Amino acid sequence: MKGSFLFVILLAVVNSFAQQLPKSDSLRAVYLAHLKKVSNQFSDRYYPHRSEIYSLNEKQFLNKIDSLRKPFEKELAVYEQLVKGGDSKFISDEHRDIVYFFDGIILDYPYFHETHTGKKTRLSVATQAKLDAHLSDFNRPDLLTSRDVKSYIESYLRHQSSIELRKTVYKKSDNKRLDAYLTLLPVYFTNQQCKEYWQFHYINAHLEDWGSKHLETAVSKFLSTCTNERYKEIVDSVYRESVNGRKDHLIRTYKTVNGYDLDIHLFLPDSIDKKRKSPVMVYFSGGSWTKGNPEWAFYNCASYAKKGWVGVSVEYRLADRHETTPFEAVKDARSAIRWLRMNADKYAIDVNRIVASGNSAGGHLVLTTALANEWNEPTDDLNVSASPNLLLVNAGVYDLYAEEATDWVTRDLNDKNLAKKISPLHLMKNGLPPMLLIHGTNDRSVGYATAKAFADSMEKAANDFEFHTLEGAPHAIWFDGRYSGKVVTLRKAFLKKYGYE
Repeated sequence: MKGSFLFVILLAVVNSFAQQLPKSDSLRAVYLAHLKKVSNQFSDRYYPHRSEIYSLNEKQFLNKIDSLRKPFEKELAVYEQLVKGGDSKFISDEHRDIVYFFDGIILDYPYFHETHTGKKTRLSVATQAKLDAHLSDFNRPDLLTSRDVKSYIESYLRHQSSIELRKTVYKKSDNKRLDAYLTLLPVYFTNQQCKEYWQFHYINAHLEDWGSKHLETAVSKFLSTCTNERYKEIVDSVYRESVNGRKDHLIRTYKTVNGYDLDIHLFLPDSIDKKRKSPVMVYFSGGSWTKGNPEWAFYNCASYAKKGWVGVSVEYRLADRHETTPFEAVKDARSAIRWLRMNADKYAIDVNRIVASGNSAGGHLVLTTALANEWNEPTDDLNVSASPNLLLVNAGVYDLYAEEATDWVTRDLNDKNLAKKISPLHLMKNGLPPMLLIHGTNDRSVGYATAKAFADSMEKAANDFEFHTLEGAPHAIWFDGRYSGKVVTLRKAFLKKYGYE
């Protein structure tokens, strides 16, 4: 290593920093700068090729992972040589985090190998034993500061919870994944500090991502047993805020299916004039059909209600609450629009001015309310239209059949082509309601090309729409301050164009 070209270069760079920083700081600064470059190179070599990497057999896969790991280890070895026995804790922590990061990739191999090849597999005895050695670290409170260790533990618990959920006891649970996690934590965590950390982590995350519905028992038990006052204060505060947020508007069940009562949240104008019907803004939350909280749209719903609209936020079935897929979510979205039409007189709704809005997966559901005509709940009245009158879609998902990010949707399907039945790109027709489609060119979650293809298809079908490209914009254009203002401006102009503003 001493004679390596990299070593010589590092020394040269260190000398240039030497006059500006203390020696230890300058050495670490150079290491971290080089580490960033290595990380970027790793991202380019790994993430665009994940499906190919996970499709390899185990031996080839492990060799590939070793080749991806070596540049990280090499940089750290050079740094260790330079500090000559100093900075030992930092070096030890770096070694550990490199191990956990790459072992986390290996841990996921059986799941993603099956996803990408359709073939079930298990890790070899030797590889599994290597990973099992990490279990003792689960009960080390000092490792709770390591992002890579915590990420590994999360992946491990994710896989174990999937096995746990096969038990019939979870069949009627409305918060299946959380219930599985809370059951497993005492099994893997005997250290009280570690156990409470993960209980807090999963309950708090659930409150944020799915809300407080049917969570009273889990929260009460946590508050009565947890010894960490900070954790208790946060959970209690977030839970109460969520519960209180559900008190200032109407909540109605729009459908009961498989034992689940699905809610529709209605924010009504201060006074309802049944002779003067109100337009409706319906929100479907995003979250990759795995997470999604109706509460995310409450503020916007209330704002529309103040302007004389009926603001609506829809709860629909989600993978990490109900162990469902986008197929069920599509049925729910279409049922919700039908419910609004069927209850229009009761809430003074103008059935000719129903606007549906969604980001990401929510945008997909908005599109399927108008397009997925073959996918309906058996209990729905198909004589009632599931289509809104106007569609607003931010960074929507247009093709579940071809997008790599949605391959989990098709992994258990005997006929992969079934995904086309709920993929807007494959359902084009003439006579669709007007649509506003906004997409960023740097969207790494949903490829811009699919949005452009859908827009081209809309044009060929002679539909009324606007497609706006945001150059350089990432996926979360509704949230990113660099682009959210533009999104708001486009939406307002579109609504005004059709007489809604």
